[in-house]
This record gives sequence, structure tokens and C-alpha cells, in this order.
Amino acid sequence: MAADTSCGFPGSASWPEGGEGASEDAHYRSIFENAVEGIYQTTVDGRYLRVNPALARMYGFDDPSQLIASFTDIAGQLYVNPARRDDFARVMARDGVVTDFQAQVYRRDRTTIWIEESARCVRSRQGHILYYEGMVTDITVRMASEEKIRLLATVFESVSEGILVVDRNLKVCAANQAYLNITGHQRESILGRPPLLSTPGFDESGLIERICADADITGHWRGELNCVRPDYVPFSAWISVTTVRAPSGDTEFFVLACSDITERKQQEERIRYQANFDGLTNLPNRRMLHERLEQAIRLAASANERVAVAFLDLNRFKQVNDSLGHRAGDELLKQVARRLRSTCGASDTIGRYGGDEFVMIVPNIGERFSASYLAEKLLYAFSDPFPLPERELYCSPSIGIAFYPTDADNADGLIRCADLAMYHTKRSAPQRFSLYMPEMRLQSVQRLDLEHDIRHAILRQEFHLHYQPKFDFETGRIAGAEALIRWPHPTIGQIPPTDFIPVAEDTGQISHIGEWTLRQACQQAQLWRHNGIDLDVMAVNLSPRQFHDSGLVRLVRQILDETGMPPDRLELELTEGAMMVDMGRAVETLRRLKGLGVRLAIDDFGTGYSSLAYLKRFPIDTLKIDRSFVRDIANNATDTAIIDTIIGLACSLGFSVVAEGVETAEQALILMERNCRYSQGYLFCKPVPPEVFAEHFRRCDHEPWSGLPGLRSVADASQKPAPRKP
Repeated sequence: MAADTSCGFPGSASWPEGGEGASEDAHYRSIFENAVEGIYQTTVDGRYLRVNPALARMYGFDDPSQLIASFTDIAGQLYVNPARRDDFARVMARDGVVTDFQAQVYRRDRTTIWIEESARCVRSRQGHILYYEGMVTDITVRMASEEKIRLLATVFESVSEGILVVDRNLKVCAANQAYLNITGHQRESILGRPPLLSTPGFDESGLIERICADADITGHWRGELNCVRPDYVPFSAWISVTTVRAPSGDTEFFVLACSDITERKQQEERIRYQANFDGLTNLPNRRMLHERLEQAIRLAASANERVAVAFLDLNRFKQVNDSLGHRAGDELLKQVARRLRSTCGASDTIGRYGGDEFVMIVPNIGERFSASYLAEKLLYAFSDPFPLPERELYCSPSIGIAFYPTDADNADGLIRCADLAMYHTKRSAPQRFSLYMPEMRLQSVQRLDLEHDIRHAILRQEFHLHYQPKFDFETGRIAGAEALIRWPHPTIGQIPPTDFIPVAEDTGQISHIGEWTLRQACQQAQLWRHNGIDLDVMAVNLSPRQFHDSGLVRLVRQILDETGMPPDRLELELTEGAMMVDMGRAVETLRRLKGLGVRLAIDDFGTGYSSLAYLKRFPIDTLKIDRSFVRDIANNATDTAIIDTIIGLACSLGFSVVAEGVETAEQALILMERNCRYSQGYLFCKPVPPEVFAEHFRRCDHEPWSGLPGLRSVADASQKPAPRKP
């Protein structure tokens, strides 16, 4: 039969107008019109036949007729996803009924809502589907709530923070996976039971009860706890407990949030450690040393006691770094730290102040004479060699000691006094330790002034070179010259090299001074050659710092090229100590210098190592006998024997010998008798400016033995041929 919009509900052609049946149908019509849920009839192809006012309002229409007229294609106009209408029809054709069918639909204004439908097929007697009829409920709010619940459930399980829900009886209701991962507990072992933060036996008795009791009063509790997992691995946790109350105000749940802060705590501990300890030696650093010293001073002040501070600096540590590398230097520092730590008493503190500097704090030390015992104890730690990866190395410290309250009454002042005493030790070698004295502060100020003035002297070209002749006993003439730097300070006057060279060495200014000296000496030698003063050799001293500079060979080659100086006329003088820091590197540097064609001399020979082993390895040309052996040669048999040994050794190895500090004719005669050909000293000429040296050279060249006729006769006698044997 044909269906139209006037057909009755359910299934009648129209609503009856009167009679007994009319009363019953009116009842059904009232239900249809006044129902809260939407009620509809639709054709199979998707047109509305009849709708009630509730459905019209649900879809945004004023009355049912508007809805019926507007939505003539339910699949295309109503459903957000038209395929859902196909799903609806497929189930209806198969089962004849659809229950709880959910879909998202458009309202009149194109906003969307969620609906839930339950419907059935109305069939003819022949079984054909006449239409669908059903009920619609707006479930938008419910879907939003369910979505919120799903979101919260996702958050509950996905957050990294552990969450535990506990009821008012302190029984666990729920726990997310993060909580299980953090605490190591299994879900089944905690649900319905009192909450656990640690493995049983490690939890503080009644801790959870007290936490929840506090949270019940204040609404929340926060704190840090040390916990233990079931595998007995400890961890640190940050716990936050929040009380959940019913509208009546009664407590319903406690929500416990748990974070594993073990890594953060470890990082904080590392930061604290790095702030207070030296990463290389694991000794207290400068910051902690100051704190320990301030604490020791406070205790000493209250007990009327003394505190000693020993400041140590490793001698020649820079040479170790430069020659053996920073890895060897670091290993040396670690070994030094271990040895110094072994010297500490229970109340002492040893720390690394920075670089190669160490500080020892000794509370309640007693009288000042106890410092000698303290220094000897520290020095004893350096008595054995330090085994480094490539070699064994002896290392010695310079030590300065200061006392509270005698020398200073605060930590900064005390360390500064000990530091000044240490520098006094360095300048007073072979002294091994010094106690602070007030005059050291004035010396320190003078040193700072000297450092400042040296820098200005370099810029203002205040340095000059003087030249001391090297006298040849065989010819009575001047064979060479040694370039010696002089500094006529504009306000102080002449400053001895022994005063400013060590300062320049410490501050690194010696590199500039040394380069200037070498270039100036080569230029002067070439100028003399052009003026007829042809020296066999021009000697220039190299400081230890210059010798260990990786650019030394390149610099010497550059200056030789710039000045045109013949390499075999340049003699570079080095001390034994400068070469002994790293024998292998010293030999390599000397061979490279020798490869340039220059001559090499060991200055102050006999005062250092004087080892045959290194003499055999070093490609040197000259030994210079130190003035300390020449000074008493006429009265001291030991000095005479030493000089005999040096001359004999030099002759055997093919070296020439120069005696320094010859001041008397008697000294010169003794040296001549021992076949020492060359000498320097005030007997012949002190270091003089270039023009004076030139005059002296010309006089000696014109008249050998000028001014020393007594020596000439001895020289002539020594050169007479021996009488023939009969």
C-alpha cells in the first residue's frame, strides 16, 4: 500500500476523529506529540513521513512540518557521515530492528550533535518493508562526558607521574602503570590493600596514615621520601597527596602522585660536588677550602688556638705539561693529590687551589716552630719519583706557610700571606719552604710594579745589549762576544738581569725579550762584520721557557734569514736544568737547532746534573765552566780538581771550554796551565756597550794581550817547542 505523510501512528492511515477507538488513538497521539524523545517514521529511501515536536526541536526546527520539508534526503542532509545511513539500513534489512545505533548528525544550523536511535521495520502482510519507525535521543552531553572520561583514562595511564587512588579507608582503588613502574609493585599486589611506597620492612611504620591524616586536614601534602623497590633498589620519590571530597565535604578519596627524582637528586649531588670539589684530583676546591678555613678560624678564635695554612706550588710543572703533554701533567697532579692526602691528619684539609697549586689547612697547630715539621712532612711526600706513563719524574714543591692570628685574621688574608711566602721560596732556591714575614708583602708589591714596568719597557724599547768579550789565551785576541741584556730603568736606574729575568720568565714576557735579544745580537754581529770586526762567535742565552717553546727553531731560522748572520757564528747558550725536564724533547730540539748550523753551549756547567749520559746524547759544542768554580781556584784544591775534570772531559768529547768569571791574573794563569783556551771575566773586560766593545776588539787585534803583558809571557812560554832529545 502507498505510504504518505497522513498515515497514522503506528501504521494507521489517519488519526481517528471519534468513537471508542478515537479515545485510545488520542492517547497514543498525546504520547507522540508530548514525548521527550524524538519519534519518527521514514521511508526506506530516506524521507521523513512523520516526526514529533521533540525531534523537530532536537534538529533545530520550530515544528515537525519544517523538518519534514527540509530533510528530504536523510543520508545526505542529516548524517555527517552518509555511510552511517547505509549501515543503519543494512542492519534493519537483516534484523528488522536497530538498537542503540549512534551517529553524528547535522542540525538545521549545520552544527552537529550525537544521537542514539532505536527503530524497527514496519512490513506489509507480504513482508515488504513499508517504512521505519523509531526513537531518537540526543546523547551529545553523554558522548562528551564519555570522551572526557576516555581522555582522563588515557592521561591517567600515559603520564610519567605515578598516580595512586586511595579510598577513605586507605585501601588502593586504582594505580596507573607509571606508579607500578616507579615503585616496582604489581597491580594485583596493591589493589584493595593499604598503599605501599617501599618494600615491606623498609617503609616507616604509620607513614602513609600520617601523610593522609595531614592531607585530610589541609587538603594536600607534599614531600620527599626515600623508598626501596621490591628488588631492594633504593630510589628517591617526590610525593604529592590531594584530598578529594564529596559535595557534602566528606573525604572520599586521596589521590597520590609519585615522581622518581633519583636522577635529579644525583644530578643535584653532582652539581654540589662540582661546586665544592676538584674534578681531576677529587680534593676540595678553592671554594670549599675558603669555607673550611673560615670555619677553622672561627673555632680557633673561640678556643684561642692557631691555624696554619701551607701553600704549595709544583716547581717546573709547566715544563712537564709542555714537554710530556697535558695528560702526563694531569696524572702528575692526581698522584701529588694522593700523596698529599696521605699526609693529612683527621682535622686537616688538603685541597687544590687551582692549576698546580695546593693548600693545606692545619687547625690547632701550636707554635710557629711546628711549621718546620709540617713542611718536612709535605716535602717527604715528594721524595720518591712519580711514575708517569712514559717515564719516572721527580717533582718538588715550593711551600709557603702563614699562621692565624699572627699573620692574618681572615681566610683571604691568610691564603694571600701563605702565597707570598711560597713565591719567596721560589725566588730563594734552593730554599724549600718559607714562613710568611711582613716584608714579603712589600716585595710582592715591588714585584707587581716590576711586572708592569717590564711590559712598558718592551713597548718603549728600554732594554739595551752589552757585550762581554770571550778571550782567546792562545792568540791573546778577542774571539767572540756574549750578548747580555741591560735595563736602565728611567726612574730607578739600572735593574740587574737577576732581578727582572725571573719575573719575565714567570709572566711569559721572556719570549718577547728573548726574541728581541736574539735579533739585536745578530744584527750587531753583522754590523761589526761590515766594519771589519769579524767575531768567531756571538753567544746568546736562551731561557728555559724559550727553549721549550715549540716555535724556537722556526724563530732562529727566521732571524738568521732576516739578518744574514752565518749560522756557524751564532752560539746559543742553555742551562743544564732547561734541558733535563724532558730529555727526549731536548735532544730533538737541539738536533733541529744543530741542523740550522748554529753552535750550542751549556752554560754554568757543573752546577746542575753534569751527567755523562746526557753529554753523550746532546749535540753540543761548548762547555762553560761556572764562575763558582773559578772564584776559589787558586785556594781550593777541590775546585781545581773539578776544573781539571771538566777540561779533560771536554777534550775527550771534542768540546771547547770557556771559563767564566775570570777576575785575576792568578786565575787566568792556572786556567792556561790546564789548557783552557777561552775565558770571560772582568780581568779582560766587563760587559760594555757596542761602541766600547768595538774599541777593545780593535786594540786587542792590533796589539794582542793588550793590557795583560804578564799573561802573554806565560802564553809564549807554553808555546815554545820542547827541547830535542839527544
